[in-house]
Amino acid sequence: MANDQKRYQVFVSSTYLDLKLERKAVIAALLECDAFPARMELFPAADDDAWTLIKRVIDDSDYYLLVIGGKYGSLDPVDDVGYTEKEYDYAVKQGKPVMAFLHAKPEQIPMVLSESTEAMQAKLSAFREKVRSSKHVKFWDGPDSLAGQVALSFNRFIRSYPAVGWVRADTLTNAQSLQALADAHARIEDLQQQLGAVRTGPPPGTEGLAQGSEEFTLPFLVRGSYKNANGGQTSAAEWVFLSVEWNEVFAAIGPSLLQECEESALRDALQSQVGLLKYMELRDGFQQSIMNKHTAVSANTIRITSREVDDEDFGTVLVQLMALGLIEKSSRKRSVNDTRSYWSLTPFGQTRVIQLRALKTSQTNLGSAAGLEEASADVNDQPVDEG
Repeated sequence: MANDQKRYQVFVSSTYLDLKLERKAVIAALLECDAFPARMELFPAADDDAWTLIKRVIDDSDYYLLVIGGKYGSLDPVDDVGYTEKEYDYAVKQGKPVMAFLHAKPEQIPMVLSESTEAMQAKLSAFREKVRSSKHVKFWDGPDSLAGQVALSFNRFIRSYPAVGWVRADTLTNAQSLQALADAHARIEDLQQQLGAVRTGPPPGTEGLAQGSEEFTLPFLVRGSYKNANGGQTSAAEWVFLSVEWNEVFAAIGPSLLQECEESALRDALQSQVGLLKYMELRDGFQQSIMNKHTAVSANTIRITSREVDDEDFGTVLVQLMALGLIEKSSRKRSVNDTRSYWSLTPFGQTRVIQLRALKTSQTNLGSAAGLEEASADVNDQPVDEG
């Protein structure tokens, strides 16, 4: 394909307010050369999301064009480097061909267009020297001379540093188009097969992990009270060790993860739902522990007020479900002030939740009806009268 059918994207990097006229001249020169200038003045550089966008636009550009005048520009508060210099460093790191244009007489630039402090002047001087010593630079002293230098340098660059560029879709030959379509269809089919495998099967290497109907011990700290010999209520807290299947745990918390779930809310769901499912065992274990210590206590005076899982055991549950490929940390962007952890289902996890929780033919409940009925008053951790 002939090179004159290609159009190249050029990222224009400079300070903005002091170089408005110069930037207009550069953009006009690039347009005259049938190039696409990419400029970021509409995006606030101090915004983290904007910096991500800037890097992506530099990645998509064929060439990088730098203009340095009398200003160093605003600083990134994290690393104390100017955003224009950050753009330059990133372009160099990515291997982009760099066209650099330095003001020929910075000492003659009006004060209003120059840095006013010695610290910023030093940063600008160091930046100029870094560029001058590592790149072949051109010098300018006005918008017109800058535009001419850009046009000459750009035409030389596209010959010396061939780039991918862009072409109109209708300039592709039929053979190329058909081959591209065939390759795309093959890739789509391959990805669909991979996606189907991810959705319906566990990740490799999970065969040796505890899962499914295998049981494990999940300790619950049960709190409540009992009637003592004087007729008053005495508080009590006992550990009750439940045998729970991994399927039961995942089925209990899976629905909370359908729309993502904050970690503390996920813990509440585990304590509440597994506590309901295994309520009779919790109750019997709590009663037995108290009666073993206080033989005069009657079972019908013992009440449960709350149940909870400790940090270490909750962490074990999270790690195991993550290792089984069922849950993952949420990658959704949130406010910088929101430092909480969020969890969501993987595609395989969604499939397993449906398999475990969807009602089957003639299925009317998900657990022990008697146990759920007896525990219904305990959903909000209110006292439960066993008498």
